Amino acid sequence: MPLAPNVIAVILNLLLLALTLPLAFRMVPINYLFGYRTSGSTADEKSWCAANTAFGRTAAVISAAALAAGAVMLGVRYGTDLPFWEYGFALLYIPVALCVVCGHIAAKRALAKLAAERESAESQEKSEG
Repeated sequence: MPLAPNVIAVILNLLLLALTLPLAFRMVPINYLFGYRTSGSTADEKSWCAANTAFGRTAAVISAAALAAGAVMLGVRYGTDLPFWEYGFALLYIPVALCVVCGHIAAKRALAKLAAERESAESQEKSEG
C-alpha cells in the first residue's frame, strides 16, 4: 500500500533534518560526496566548516519548522473532513527548496565573511611588518 502524499511530505522533511544536523554540528569532514561543496568551501578546513555550518543550521531550522507544521497538519487532517487539508500538504514540499536556497545564501555569506576576515588580517600584517 503506497504512502499518502501528506505522509511522504513529513518523511521528506524528517530526512532533510537528519541530513542537515551533522553539517550544523561540524561532524562532516571535507569529502567528495556530502556537504555544501563549492570551490570556495573546499579550499581549506576553515572554509568547509564555516560554509557547511551556516548551510546546515539554516536548513535544519527550516526543515524542523516544516516537520512540526507537518506533524500538526497530520493530527488535524485525520480529525476533520475538510478537503483543503489535502492541498495544504503540498506546502510542506516548499521547505525542501527553501532549505537549499536559504542554506546556499547563508553559506555564501559565511564564506564572504571569512574572506573579509582573512583580507583584514593580511592587510593588518602588511601594515605592521
